[in-house]
Parts: sequence; structure tokens; C-alpha cells
Amino acid sequence: MKLYGDYHTHTLYSDGVGSIEANLNAARKKGLSAIAISDHGFNNPSPFALRYATAVMQSRRLEILREDYKDLKIYHAIEADIISTEGDIDMRPEQFELFDFILAGFHRFARPWSLKDFFKLYIPAYISDVIRPSGDVIRRNTRAFCQMIKRYPVGILAHIDDMCIVNAREVAKCCADYGTLLELNAKHIDLTYRSFDQILSTDVKLIANTDAHYPQRIGCFEHVIEYLLPYPEIWERVVNAHTEEIKFRKYEY
Repeated sequence: MKLYGDYHTHTLYSDGVGSIEANLNAARKKGLSAIAISDHGFNNPSPFALRYATAVMQSRRLEILREDYKDLKIYHAIEADIISTEGDIDMRPEQFELFDFILAGFHRFARPWSLKDFFKLYIPAYISDVIRPSGDVIRRNTRAFCQMIKRYPVGILAHIDDMCIVNAREVAKCCADYGTLLELNAKHIDLTYRSFDQILSTDVKLIANTDAHYPQRIGCFEHVIEYLLPYPEIWERVVNAHTEEIKFRKYEY
């Protein structure tokens, strides 16, 4: 089993510890053919997230580096945040074109859309490890995630069920319907245990990523590969287990 690209990595532009070049060198050392630089979105606290101005700087830097790393397909991405029960994310449509694709997920430090969203979306997520969310909370979260997928060109849904618990079958089906890839996150693979059978009951395409915050973790897919060993039939659905270039969902202007 081999994975050819890592599409979720962080740098010093957010809360990673390495430079862009360090990530690219790590990908090259691992024998990857593709890598995405995907730092945290705009509503996370500074200096641990992108601002639009720094995202523009990052994009320009990547354009230069592509000339020196022609053996790598280099993507400029962003890990955006769901910030409301209506599925809003911390981006405006005019910002989409700066990026090759968008990852999106729940992050506890991202500034919510409103105080109401803080209490409805964030507070239940903060305590979900201690108090299992009620059916109403899970339905509300599920609707929020499905609304996000329908409203925005989310290329990859990041680490499903990380604090913000959803009906994984419904969200995975929505991903399949709209062409959003569902992430198998090596850093949070344990989150997949409780919902994997629900996910597999849909036609959603999967993508394995490391969510690396350290360059040395890029391309370290051992936990994902070990987890998938009992599911050999699923390997065909993991898009970066194939050498073909991935066509990510894009915004239609």
C-alpha cells in the first residue's frame, strides 16, 4: 500500500514549526509526488493562522518554489473553519481563487460567526468528550456541515467528528453528492473508529493526509495504512493511493 501525496500540511505561516521549503524537502525525501501547503484559516488567532495578506505572500512564494521543485505537484490550500450553525466559513468568495482548493473543518479557537453560534456550535463541541451530545445537537451539527458543503467549494472535509459530532453517514453522503473528499487524518485516525462503517455505507471518496505540523511527519501514513488493512476493498476509494492527479472541487464563478 502506497500513498502518493500529502494534502494537509502546516508551516510557520500558521501553527506549524517548519518553513515551506522544509515541508517540500520532507515530501521529496518521502518520495511523494504531490504536497499541499494548507495553513489555518482567517478566523483563528494571529499569529497562528493566515491573514489574507500573508496568504497572498505565501502564494507568491509557492510560485517561485515550483520552479525549484518540478518533481513535486505543489498545491496552495487553506484549512478553513466552519463558524456557524448555518455552515458559514471564514472566507469570502473573492478569496477562493487564491487557493488551489479548500479544506474545511471545525477548530475550537476559530472566532465564531456570532455569540449564538458560540453557544450552539462551539460549547457542545468543547464538552463532547465529557458529555455525549444530544440528538438535537448532532442533528444541528450535521445540518451545519451539510450546509457548508452545499454552499462552499470544500475540496476536503477535514477530520470529521473532531469535537463537533455529526451523523457521519449523512455528512459523507453530502460529500459524495457534491464532490467533496472526506479525509482520513493520520493525526486523528482514532476519530474514524466510531463512524467508519457509516462513512463506508456511502459512495464518498476518501483522501489520506497527515495534518503534519512538523516537516518530519509529512508522508508518515503508517497509522492510516494500518487502519485500512482490514478494508482492502476500500483502497480503490482513497484518491491519493493512485498516481493520477486529483481534481479538487472548485468555485464556479
